[in-house]
Amino acid sequence: VLCSMLSYGQKITFHKNSNYKADVLKQNLNKAGDSLLLESKTEEIIKIAIFNENYSTSIDVGSYKTKIDLKTLPLGNFIIQAKLNQKWIVMYLEKYDELKDLASLDKKKNDTSKITASHQDLNNKDNQSTTTNYNTFKVPQKMDAYYYWVVTESNSSFGSNRTMRLEYKEDIAKLIYKAKLELKSDIAKNNKLFIYEVYNKSKFMSKQLRNPDYYKSEESTLFNVEPIYESVN
Repeated sequence: VLCSMLSYGQKITFHKNSNYKADVLKQNLNKAGDSLLLESKTEEIIKIAIFNENYSTSIDVGSYKTKIDLKTLPLGNFIIQAKLNQKWIVMYLEKYDELKDLASLDKKKNDTSKITASHQDLNNKDNQSTTTNYNTFKVPQKMDAYYYWVVTESNSSFGSNRTMRLEYKEDIAKLIYKAKLELKSDIAKNNKLFIYEVYNKSKFMSKQLRNPDYYKSEESTLFNVEPIYESVN
């Protein structure tokens, strides 16, 4: 297990695959702890996939060594898969804010102290009336949330990569606007954007995490297999 402290209290804990079958792949963080270094002397690294329930990205490598920048990776727990020829090597990574975790722990301690004090105070008022009037609040009904699976393919002379993530309905218009602008530019004119409407978030993500190409299914009751938007030059 490798740990590294980043700026602003962010911390990365990397769990390398220690199985003997994974010995073919050297797995380390760099000295700064903000990048993942992968190297194989015998097998070419085909691609790298990094994902969790809310985020997914796929990077085409095509070489024996690669460096993955982790600075822009959001906070969370991630599965990392490296494909070498016909084998997948699975690793794990945790990126979290240590300062927020400490603040949360302090808050829990303070809340516990307040609860204990309140409990003691109530025990000292046994002679008071127990018919206290309470303010009544209605629990709001669960609001419908609309989710979309967004697939972005970046293609240039330097290579290509695919990023996949879950987005809210409110963010879709901005993504489409950006894609239309990119199609007019020389640098990003070959980029592609696919947006799929998701009907069941939890079940869809469960299948998508097991199979990064699940969104390409021809039939599904969990999402609309026909993209609601597709930008291809």
